[in-house]
Amino acid sequence: MKIKYTISLLFVLLFSLNTILPNTIKPVNITIYWDSSLSLRNKDKNRELEFLDYFFQKYPNCDVKLVTFSALKNSEDVFNVRSSKWDQLNRKLENVEYDGASDFSLIDIAGSGDFLFLFSDGKSNLGETINKLYTPRIITISSNKNVNKKWLHETAYYNKGYYVNLLENDISSSVRDILEKKVMSKLIFIDSKNAKPNGSKLIEGIVSDTYGNPVQDAYVSIKGKNKSTITDQSGAYKIAIDTDDILIFSAGDMKTAEVITDLDNLINVTLTRKINDLDPIVIKSKSAEEIDMVLIGDKKVNKRSLGYAVSNITSEDISDANRTLGESLAGEFAGVQLGNNNDAGQIIIRGFSSFVLSNHPTFIIDGMPLSRNESDMDFIDPNIIADITVLKGLAATNRYGTLGNNGVVLITTKMASLKKDKETKEEDSKPKIVYKNFSSPLIISEEKTSGFVTMLQSYNSVTDAYNHYLSHVDNNMDNVKYFIESASYFFDNGDKQKGLSVLSNLLELFPKDTSVLRVLAFHYEKYGLSNYAEKIYKIIMETSINDTQNYLDLANIYFKNKKYKESISLFKKITNNKIKEINSFSGLTPQINNDYRHLLSYRDQTWNVTNIKKSNFILPKHKLRVVTEWSHPQSEFEIQYINPDKHFFTLSHTKKDNVNMLNKEIAEGFLSDEYVLSDLKKGTWYLNLMVPEKQASNIKKPKYLKVKVYTDFGTTNQKLQTHLLDLDGTVKNQVFTSFTIN
Repeated sequence: MKIKYTISLLFVLLFSLNTILPNTIKPVNITIYWDSSLSLRNKDKNRELEFLDYFFQKYPNCDVKLVTFSALKNSEDVFNVRSSKWDQLNRKLENVEYDGASDFSLIDIAGSGDFLFLFSDGKSNLGETINKLYTPRIITISSNKNVNKKWLHETAYYNKGYYVNLLENDISSSVRDILEKKVMSKLIFIDSKNAKPNGSKLIEGIVSDTYGNPVQDAYVSIKGKNKSTITDQSGAYKIAIDTDDILIFSAGDMKTAEVITDLDNLINVTLTRKINDLDPIVIKSKSAEEIDMVLIGDKKVNKRSLGYAVSNITSEDISDANRTLGESLAGEFAGVQLGNNNDAGQIIIRGFSSFVLSNHPTFIIDGMPLSRNESDMDFIDPNIIADITVLKGLAATNRYGTLGNNGVVLITTKMASLKKDKETKEEDSKPKIVYKNFSSPLIISEEKTSGFVTMLQSYNSVTDAYNHYLSHVDNNMDNVKYFIESASYFFDNGDKQKGLSVLSNLLELFPKDTSVLRVLAFHYEKYGLSNYAEKIYKIIMETSINDTQNYLDLANIYFKNKKYKESISLFKKITNNKIKEINSFSGLTPQINNDYRHLLSYRDQTWNVTNIKKSNFILPKHKLRVVTEWSHPQSEFEIQYINPDKHFFTLSHTKKDNVNMLNKEIAEGFLSDEYVLSDLKKGTWYLNLMVPEKQASNIKKPKYLKVKVYTDFGTTNQKLQTHLLDLDGTVKNQVFTSFTIN
């Protein structure tokens, strides 16, 4: 009996210890950053919650700080997980709303905790993490297909952590690897700055699937070594290997392939879906010297790395017998159709897309776009052509806006000369002023309320309106105005955080579309968010480094944000023509001079103004200075200047009146103009905006006009009005402002 009692007592003690000890062990300290940006709206959230559930089974006691973020830090909460119970944290994560662009500068990676979990796709739009010397182990977790695998992998690697791709990795083995502190392979990328090590051999190639599509973010590893790389968006890779190394190719749900390297230095690999067991393969291919190279404008690039359709011929492919451009193009480009008798003027590249508008491509000769209205396209002697490149994909023609809808034919001449009509002359840059009578009422138009805003206004609270907005996001992903106008509702109702988040979706959805990004920057400035506008102008410049407008925009936003040192430095480079990507700023010279001198008029004793021409310190004085900036290269408009006697003159920015100037704007990449007057009739003036009736609206590429009206420019009485106008929303005309000339 005594023995039975002792055994029972031991059993009770063991059970009690098993229950009590887990709650007495020091909890694991975890910070979770949960990316709630719009791009993660359709991720596999359940898979991520399963990962956390399994992790808390292995670490039953945790103190968790949860930070949800996108463009702003949305929430910060603390949860105590005990005995693997994390119901409150789970409910919080279940109810996260996904909206806005992501800003990784909000992630504080410093701290003394045990782990930092980042659930994200690794794509930051508004800012990057700031490296710190001491950090907890960083575990990066993703559950969607479109991720920045390189960033997620390297962030974990350099912070002694681990990257878990939940679409590729098993949860239990991933958690085990984290517990056992498994060391990840180091990603190594070979380029001109990071050459291959001595004694090694450079291997490169393309990884594709069985349909010939490039496989992005596939791992290319060296078997038995802690070294790997990943493929880019075109499936290309480069890696340095030693003799007898074996390469391992793996990606998502694709079947892993082992490749035994030999004398070849170019290895292309085709991966198939996971069906059978692993089979090592050997691929024989041509050497790297035989990789197809193609001329794109003025540079030669790897054809496979472009990511869009392109064809190219050079002067060697053009027969001396060819008398016309059409004869030179005939039969040289697959899928390209010429008109009767090889008429280049009737060329079709991307098929018939419209029964009303033109289906013909844009011809660009030495950087100068030609009008599609040309009837005789055999305007150039084939003997002076250096090369012809045909761009078929919209991704290749972003800079040309709607000009690229039907494809682009780039022609580079041997002597950069064309046979032009001798009667065509450059139009006078200063239009002659001709006054006419203004007969309409002088009433400043009020901004019209959009249908989106009207719907949001029907709700009793901003919270209810926001829920309505979220419920319709999926149906408006390509509608730029949906986000612009919805954001205006939240700004106007005092919820700056929601307004900023909604507006930032344009960066998330259109990260490389500079015309949309300019609309975004315009609106950030409108709502007093010039620090965010600065970020957007930087992205625009990095995306289109050959466009002159982007450098002036950045110099001016530095000035607006009181970053005088940065502004002066950039203006110096602009005025001294020290930016290697730009041949000339001639189209913007008047604006540049006025803006630079305006900046220097604010100088004080702390400014470094050495090596600046004395003439730049003389600020001109103008009774009126009007600067117009447009978001899209194909924007057309007229502005009528109406004096106190109801007489007006018109400044036109239309193809009908200024086709040569519009072509020059596209060629040089500027989207602004200024008009100055020093002798004006005193009294109240009005500005009337007019748009062509034929100008079609486009929900993906809306057109906005920013008008800055300076009165008494360059004096102590200087005043500035800024107006942001929707060109697509203007019906024929709109009197949008007035100002007084003293």
